[in-house]
Amino acid sequence: MQDGNKDNDGMMDDFSRGVLTAMSEFAQPFISESIWTEAVSDILMRGGRTREGFQVYNDQDNDGDKTSKIMAHLVKAQMPFSLDQLKRLDRSIKQVDVLTKGKYDEYGQDFEFGDEFGGLFGFRAIDVKPERTMNFKVAEFQEGIRNSRSLFTRAVLKGGPIEAREIVDAYINANRAMFDVKKNLKGDIEAAQLLNISQRNLFESLDRVSGIERSSIIAGNFRPYDVSASVQNAIYENANALDDVANPLREAMSTINILGNEMSRLSLDLPEFPVFENPLMPIMQDTPITPTSLNLPPINAESISSQVQGGNFSGLSNQQKFDILFPNG
Repeated sequence: MQDGNKDNDGMMDDFSRGVLTAMSEFAQPFISESIWTEAVSDILMRGGRTREGFQVYNDQDNDGDKTSKIMAHLVKAQMPFSLDQLKRLDRSIKQVDVLTKGKYDEYGQDFEFGDEFGGLFGFRAIDVKPERTMNFKVAEFQEGIRNSRSLFTRAVLKGGPIEAREIVDAYINANRAMFDVKKNLKGDIEAAQLLNISQRNLFESLDRVSGIERSSIIAGNFRPYDVSASVQNAIYENANALDDVANPLREAMSTINILGNEMSRLSLDLPEFPVFENPLMPIMQDTPITPTSLNLPPINAESISSQVQGGNFSGLSNQQKFDILFPNG
């Protein structure tokens, strides 16, 4: 905490790290350092979720609440003969209901006596259930799709005047984000298949994804963002509410359709979203244009010759000087 006075992050993060370090020392007689460190890393690197996908803390929690929930989870999950272990053992024995009622926990899981009894001595086998994790992955996918669409709507529905090129820029940006979201779900599906998820469980996990979208992602085909009729009407109404402002979507939609056709050919196996140029952006000149002619009147060569030869005007009258300087009167 004293070190926290010397940095710009405040004291809360230093306090949290100090408490975690102290807890690891306290738990050392029961838990090896590697197990504790690995468990902490698993939770922090997964954004508050365990390996099974259960949420330990919310991203909106303050640092103190996050630290408290992490420590409580680690103590319950890692220490031998913990209450959770005894509850799992109780559920695995169908005829015994001392600590719990029924064989299922709050997440709908059931337990086998052999696995839970071995867990008391550090030999607990964990049954991998990829369909359970896929439910969380689908929720993340849906949130990612909503955020990708909002990149477009926030940019074009501000209410003020916008240009067609701004609409096209927002369309490209939304598809860039959407490509990453769909690519991630495709990787999650392939990982679940590698873990031998059944076809039935896979499609049940993906039931919140439309059939067309699901088939496209599994096949590795990217479906670009489709500007809905409601969004198009909103852009038109915003422009119509402003005086002397034309609907910018009329010019932008032809470009959006061309870009959409190109993007629909993309494969989700590409390492990243390709760069798409906005054809409505103004062309910037690297160097100024040099004029070839200034349309200046022609130079009187005789006047120049006379002026050069008559460098000394002291012996001439005013009328003679005037005639030399203005030969045409």
